Amino acid sequence: MKKSLLIALIILSACKEKKKTVTTSTDVNKDSIAQIERIEKNLVPVHYLKGLEHKKSIPQLMQEDNIAGVSIAFFDNGKISWQKTYGYSNLSDSIKVTPNTIFNGASLSKPVAALAALNLVEKGVLSLNDDVNKYLKGWKVPDNKFTEQEKVTLKRLIGHSAGFERYVQSSYFPNEEFPTITQMLTGEKPSVDPPVSVVYVPGQKQVYSNPGYSVIEKLMEDVTDKAFDDIINELIFEPCDMNNSSFEQPVPIYLSKQMATGYTNDLEPYPYKLFPYKAAGGIWTTPTDLASFLVTVLEDHHASANTILSKKMMDSVFAKTSERLGFAKIYNDKSTDLLFEHWGSNSGFTCYMVSSLNHKQGVVIMTNSDNGMSLMSYIARAVAVANNWDFLQPKIYDRLLMNEVEMNKFKGKFKGGEEILEFEVIEEELNFLNETGNSSKLVPVAENKFIQTNNNTLYEFLKNKQGEIKYVRMTKADGYNSDYRKQ
Repeated sequence: MKKSLLIALIILSACKEKKKTVTTSTDVNKDSIAQIERIEKNLVPVHYLKGLEHKKSIPQLMQEDNIAGVSIAFFDNGKISWQKTYGYSNLSDSIKVTPNTIFNGASLSKPVAALAALNLVEKGVLSLNDDVNKYLKGWKVPDNKFTEQEKVTLKRLIGHSAGFERYVQSSYFPNEEFPTITQMLTGEKPSVDPPVSVVYVPGQKQVYSNPGYSVIEKLMEDVTDKAFDDIINELIFEPCDMNNSSFEQPVPIYLSKQMATGYTNDLEPYPYKLFPYKAAGGIWTTPTDLASFLVTVLEDHHASANTILSKKMMDSVFAKTSERLGFAKIYNDKSTDLLFEHWGSNSGFTCYMVSSLNHKQGVVIMTNSDNGMSLMSYIARAVAVANNWDFLQPKIYDRLLMNEVEMNKFKGKFKGGEEILEFEVIEEELNFLNETGNSSKLVPVAENKFIQTNNNTLYEFLKNKQGEIKYVRMTKADGYNSDYRKQ
């Protein structure tokens, strides 16, 4: 019997009182039970045909996606409104997730580091728009053809437009020699990664970059003559009351007993590893601590609390532009609101935080699973629905009448990578043919969109400039999509 199956049986055995689930839960705020239940039992897809939303629950999706544990914190108008935990931080020892369980926050490290750097800007220690080589010591951004006219600046580093590559730097076992931040940037041993260098013209385009945040880490240390951990403790963790958070590698002893074990999609445990790329992805924390961070951010913006940043700087962070100063943003001209968010993923951990600027609300979700992205998108959507946010609402379609002649335009094969999608008109209806040859009826919901109602997958057929159908975009129920080219 496979190990993953054994682990699954252990979970099911530990949860006999809740059949077919892998979850346990802890309510912290009893006054919020009704709101929690509205969210945890009403997970709906990103789009569906009216009346066919196929609601699911958090425990149901955890079981379907082999997710060991989940921890959630929701905040509202300046305080943590409720917390909820599910499942296990360690399967082999049947240790349940609690609100104090710490997870690796992966890229949720970035907004924490970014706002600390902006704090140094406001103190006059750094500049947003100067060449960072003016401040760096011992290592500087190597000059090359890409830096001849434009330079790497802190603003560009924070906003992923400084010209660095996207790759994820390496992690290390506790018994391995651990590279310093300078060794990581120069590519010197014990680092196993290449030297960090500019590969695009700075400011030319936005390319999400982990190495860029390692440059920020070095920059902050050089201008303060302090360790990165100490800088974050002073500027973020202490003022935000984040008592269960650390960038230290390895995790300090006082937090080590609260650590969740990370798991693969098949519930296989990952060994504990160290993340030298602290600013890019090294934080260990809880949803409650990150919620406290976001509450502080909102108070700085709305109430000019000046705990981390001034209102003026926060206004720049939340400007309705594509420029990122720590967070990605969701907005449009039709709404006065704005959502700010960040996703994170390291081996065995996925996490997400999102907040509504106008509602002063938000949610932080952390899982000890490679497979948590879909679940987290469902939870965030349920939070948005429960609290009437302008964004993250599901799209509800009505059936559209369409004749066979119109449907014939969409039949054929479409290829993406090694995968082929095939569509055929059968008995006056467009059908999706799966790899086994079985067909599923598709319901037209727009002139170029069809929905597969059994799994709420949407197919959008896209035309070229000549009006010919050249692609189909397949968007699954959790919102993740892929494009396929017509053959």
